[in-house]
Amino acid sequence: MPPGILDPQPTGPVQTLTPTSSVLFYQAGPVNLTVTFLSPIEASTYRSLGDFVKQSIPASYVALDVQATDGASHSIQVYTDISAEWVTGDRTQSVKWSTNTSDSAIIHSVFAADQLPYREVGAQAAWGSIYYASPRTPNTTWRTGGHLDTRGQFVQNSTLDNTQDTVFRGITDNFPVFAFAQDLGNIQQTSAPLVWAVANIRDSASNGVVTYTDLSQQLRTRSLYYRSRYTDDGALLSDFLADFPAALNRSRALDKNLTQAATNVGGPQYADILALATRQAYCGIEITIGRNSDGSVNASDVMAFYKDTGIHDSGNGNAQVSPVDGLLSVFPAFLYLDPALSGALLEPLLRFQESPSYTNPYAALNMGAQYPSAVASGDPHSEGIETSSGMIIMAYGHAKATGDYSIIGHYFSLLETWAGFLTSNTLNASDQTSADSTIPVSGQTNLALKGIIAVQAMSHISALLNNSTRRDTYTSLAKDLYSQWTTKALASDRHLRFSYDAPDSSFSLGYNMFWDLALGTGLLNTTVIDAQTDYISKSILEFGAPTDSTNTSAVSANWNILAAAVATRDNSTQRALIGATHTLAASQPAGNTILGQFPLMYTAQDGTLISGRSSPRQGAVYAPLLINAASFPNSTNAAGGSPSGKDNRPGTPVGVIVGATIGAVAVLSLLAGLFFLVRRRKSSTIRVSLAQQADPSMREAILGDTSPIANAPGVTPFTVVDSSTPLPASTESSTSSRHWMTQEADTKRAYRLRRIPNEELHRRATMVNGPPATTTYPSTSPSATASDRSDPAFGQGLLHEINSLWREISAMRTNESMAAAPPPEYNA
Repeated sequence: MPPGILDPQPTGPVQTLTPTSSVLFYQAGPVNLTVTFLSPIEASTYRSLGDFVKQSIPASYVALDVQATDGASHSIQVYTDISAEWVTGDRTQSVKWSTNTSDSAIIHSVFAADQLPYREVGAQAAWGSIYYASPRTPNTTWRTGGHLDTRGQFVQNSTLDNTQDTVFRGITDNFPVFAFAQDLGNIQQTSAPLVWAVANIRDSASNGVVTYTDLSQQLRTRSLYYRSRYTDDGALLSDFLADFPAALNRSRALDKNLTQAATNVGGPQYADILALATRQAYCGIEITIGRNSDGSVNASDVMAFYKDTGIHDSGNGNAQVSPVDGLLSVFPAFLYLDPALSGALLEPLLRFQESPSYTNPYAALNMGAQYPSAVASGDPHSEGIETSSGMIIMAYGHAKATGDYSIIGHYFSLLETWAGFLTSNTLNASDQTSADSTIPVSGQTNLALKGIIAVQAMSHISALLNNSTRRDTYTSLAKDLYSQWTTKALASDRHLRFSYDAPDSSFSLGYNMFWDLALGTGLLNTTVIDAQTDYISKSILEFGAPTDSTNTSAVSANWNILAAAVATRDNSTQRALIGATHTLAASQPAGNTILGQFPLMYTAQDGTLISGRSSPRQGAVYAPLLINAASFPNSTNAAGGSPSGKDNRPGTPVGVIVGATIGAVAVLSLLAGLFFLVRRRKSSTIRVSLAQQADPSMREAILGDTSPIANAPGVTPFTVVDSSTPLPASTESSTSSRHWMTQEADTKRAYRLRRIPNEELHRRATMVNGPPATTTYPSTSPSATASDRSDPAFGQGLLHEINSLWREISAMRTNESMAAAPPPEYNA
């Protein structure tokens, strides 16, 4: 290091991880440095919905706090840069750049000279621009140039000269860097953190972030949701920087609430795992909106896509798009943190399979094998039980957690098709593969149970839609299937064998039992649950319990935590499963190559990586937070209690969660009278804004009901957008976005929220299900008889009417409040 420049050394813990941030600690002489990497997300709660605009911004914060340790003031200057290596994984590429200033910000941008839209190279997007932004202050200077010259200038002068390098060149040709410096003067500590923003903007007039091809082979380009408000990148980044103090507070609030909830449920080791896995769960999610034929966005067409990072993924564009088994694994995170987002994730899969061109009786595997190109496919496959049960489970989970029945209402016929396939095949399938077996195995007990749970979930879906006939049918079918399953699947001590014909010494981890508890489908009894938990407690190795007895050397972290949720009533077993998973995440076993990442699958004996490096599937770690004592049956009698139309959400409530973050990686150089370089990884993630539900406290005061608000089945969850942006008119390129909304003459939106009359809902139900045994929406006139009023369907009809009125009132109030002080518009 040059004279006078101190080489910072780690002090105390090298880093602290929370669900929202990574914090690094350094010391340089008498000065402590705290570097925080923060990428905000906007989680929803029972009383507020997440902000999909903010969540979808693909940007992260880097913040620095400085504090003297000797009580004296010191002259401190700070330097930071990123290199052109951020632009693409192809280091032979040439790049171009520019620097722009506004009243509030200084923004560097750099992009590849040869853009490769919708391609990945070395796990980096090969199109779009990288931005590095700083607030503009009198003491901020900047420079673009070669790494040695630029960093050397700061070392010699403690400042930069506000000049641009005009010689565009290759990424590794004298490594161009994009730098900022700030003179803090003589201080003992910073009064507020210094902050910079780094963004990966792939969304432009010519290219989007994802392409979507339906079964008619029509390709559509999709943009991230924030484009519904921002068309100018400079305005976007200026607002993002200005929001840092509030984003930091939201994130700290989330950290506090999640850490406390996790500690209460599973102890401090579980809180550690949650902190590590939260950002992995979100890093694979992108919330998108459609584009019209003229290039404008259609903010009413919302789809979220899931990138299956780390599974059959070399980093060169071969990660699956929204595979059902991967989506189900990450689903617990969104059911807990943001149930509304779970609906947006289901929409692209459900939408294309509703087409008459999709003829399989079971659900599709995925939406293609090369993210970000989502391609609908009707190809046959051998995971029909896995995918069909997963889709039904997720659809019911979304409805139960949000009280929004629009998805299950609109796609009820499709869900019934899959339930029919499961009813006929789940118990005795002989040619099915699964999430755990790539070769067909007859009578897989865990897979069969999942299908039966899905059939019972269809009973609950029918109940939510007031279809008592289908409810009773599916309840009867599920009970019969479960009864037969117990005679085939359980060993003499009542634990799950691997398959029907396997000996009693075989076993399955039985992680699909979690979904029966989380959804409240009530199939399992305490005898089976306790026997399974006891057996698994004796199968836990150093790094976890094997998935099944066919390969006792393979452990899946996600399935171990689902098993820990099932073991909620056995504290010792639950903590043992959590502890083994924590051991792998924390210890970095000798000879392992996971490099600080939390892998999905590894060997039970020595923790060697098998697959799933940095996999978002780790969102499964939220499973224990969705289970509590009320999730378990009250007796050891058999299963399948009859569902009602009223569903209370089980598990630990989110409470006052107001924010979260996704981790990112950057190449950061910071000097504060010193010089150092910190590298980090950037991952882009997301979020959208849904219809505001009525205030539960008001509803409770009037109805005396604390259950989630039930939306009328005909109301779509994806029609409300930010009030600052008018909805563009639909064109052929995005007509599918609202293809399932009823086109009624003179129907008006209340803050873009549509209430469909009960007569129309009744007509739809009759078309889908045939005439119901009882009237779905009974008369509410004074002439109704006492017997009518005692009918549960009568109460459900009234509740739907009241809920619809509350939603319209809430929407109008929101509209009025936003009209009084509308958010700013930003145009190109």
